[in-house]
Amino acid sequence: MDYGPIMKHLATALAIALISSTAFAVNVLVPAYFYPDGAGLGYWNALNAAASKAPLVAILNPNSGPGASIDPNYTNVLASFRAAGGRAIGYVYTGYGTRSLAVVKSEVDKYRTFYPGLEGIFVDEMPNDSSASNLTYYGNLYAYIHSNQPNALVVGNPGTQTLEAYLTQPAADVLVTYETDTGYPGYIPDSWTTNRGASNFCHLPYAVANAATMTNYVQLAIARNVGWIFVQSDVLPNPWDTLPAYWTNEVNFIQQLNRARLKLSSTNGASLQLDINGGPGRYVLEISTNLAGWSPVTTNLTGSGQLTVPLGAATNSSGRFYRTSQSVQ
Repeated sequence: MDYGPIMKHLATALAIALISSTAFAVNVLVPAYFYPDGAGLGYWNALNAAASKAPLVAILNPNSGPGASIDPNYTNVLASFRAAGGRAIGYVYTGYGTRSLAVVKSEVDKYRTFYPGLEGIFVDEMPNDSSASNLTYYGNLYAYIHSNQPNALVVGNPGTQTLEAYLTQPAADVLVTYETDTGYPGYIPDSWTTNRGASNFCHLPYAVANAATMTNYVQLAIARNVGWIFVQSDVLPNPWDTLPAYWTNEVNFIQQLNRARLKLSSTNGASLQLDINGGPGRYVLEISTNLAGWSPVTTNLTGSGQLTVPLGAATNSSGRFYRTSQSVQ
C-alpha cells in the first residue's frame, strides 16, 4: 500500500537530527554593590551559580570606585566568579562630566592593578545632553580605557534616554537608557535606538515587586531592542546592595529565553521546514552530514525570536544534522 507523501516525509524526518544551540540573546548586567562577606558573600555565591545559566556581567564597586588598596575579599570572589563563567567590570563615577578626568583615569588604572581579571569599566553619572565638552570628556575616557585594554567592555550610564552621539563618538559600548523604579510599562525608547543592535542597550528597573512583573519587564526589554537587563526587587536608598528576591526565577527565565529550539515540520507533506524559537537576534543555521564539518545554510535576523527556514523536498534526502547559533545584533 502506498501511504503517499506524508509517510515519506516522516521517514525522511527520522534521518534528520536537530541540535539546539544555547543562544545568548539576553545578557544580565548586575550592579553587585554588596560587600563579599556575610549576606554579601551569599549573593556572590548566587552569582556563581547563575553564571553557567546566562551570560552574566557583575559590576564591582568596592568604595564608589576601586578603593585605596587591594581588598582580598574581592580578589577571592572575583576568582570564583570568573571560574564559574562570569565576567566583571569596575565602577567609576564621573559627576556628569564635572569630575576630574585625570582622577577618573587614575581609578581605571587602579582597577587594572588591583583586580587584573576585570574586563571593562562601568561609567556612572553620564550626562545625556549634546554638549561638545561632554562628548569630548567621555570620548577621551573611552579611548583611554581601550588604549590599555582593547577588548574592554565600557558601559555608560545616563540612566535615561540619551543621544546616539554617545555611541558614535564612541563614548560607550553599552548605554543604560533606563534606571528607575517607576514607569517601565510606558517607557518609550528613542527612535534612533532601532538603528543599533540590542547589545548597545541596557535597562535596570528596580522596586519590581514580584516575579510575574519581572518576566513581563524582561520581555518588554527584548521588544524594545535591549540586549542587557537586570530587574531588581530592592528599593531606594540603595537598590543594588542585594540580589532580587526572585533571582533564581529571573536567571532561569532568561536562560529559557536564550535557548534556541529547532522543530521540524511540513505544511503540505512534500516539503520540510525548520521552525526556530528563541530570543530576538541574528541566527545562523548550519548543516552537516557527519557532525564534523558544518556549512552555513542561511542567516536570518528576527525581532520576535521566531522564524521559519524552508528545507525543500521531503523525499530522497540523505541523513543530515542541523544546528543554530545566535547572538544579539
